[in-house]
Amino acid sequence: MASTLNASLQPAITVVVRHRDPLLHLGIVAALRDDGRFSVRTDDTLATTGAADVVVADHENGVAFAAATRHVGRPPRVMIVTHRDGETDVRHALSRGVQGYLLLGSALDDLVDGVTALSRGQRYLTQAAAMRAAEHLCFQSLTGREAEVLHFVAAGWSNKMVANELGTAVATVKTHVKAILEKLNARTRTEAAHVAQRRGLLAGDIADVPHMVPRGVPRTEACVRIAG
Repeated sequence: MASTLNASLQPAITVVVRHRDPLLHLGIVAALRDDGRFSVRTDDTLATTGAADVVVADHENGVAFAAATRHVGRPPRVMIVTHRDGETDVRHALSRGVQGYLLLGSALDDLVDGVTALSRGQRYLTQAAAMRAAEHLCFQSLTGREAEVLHFVAAGWSNKMVANELGTAVATVKTHVKAILEKLNARTRTEAAHVAQRRGLLAGDIADVPHMVPRGVPRTEACVRIAG
């Protein structure tokens, strides 16, 4: 009884919900409104003027809110609710000022606990998101050229095809591939592709890459290689 009374005497935590997914938006609003500690709004101006304590949003909106309100006198703390679980997705959001990261499939308690933690000035990441954020601390970063080579390797291109496409020597590509395997702690090219996919290191859609015809390879030959 005492804890309930104390909770009722606390000022409500103002939460702005702006999620692009209509069902998630309604679900988040309903879940937070069921808890008497939150005053849930959907007005963007409350967030941009510093009148909100916490903003709960999708990845794109969350990053935008964090960037736009960074210099507000009392910026709201931003929690993202998303399916985007790649290392680069999580790191990008945190680097832009997002303080909370919740992956789809989390319990409702995580949502409530996360919003409460953010309102107190704390960070809140689900275990999976925290692991993604920490992964880059355990591995060396890829260079720009290595990331480019990785993109082709993940699509199944041979060293010769990559060398032709990039206008470099096959030996140079082999050196890049060796470095990629070491940095991703992978034993094979296939394993490296899986690790890169899981960590969100592959920019764009790799499904499009095999359909690109490498320089110096006739289109019919390229199609046969891709199909095989």
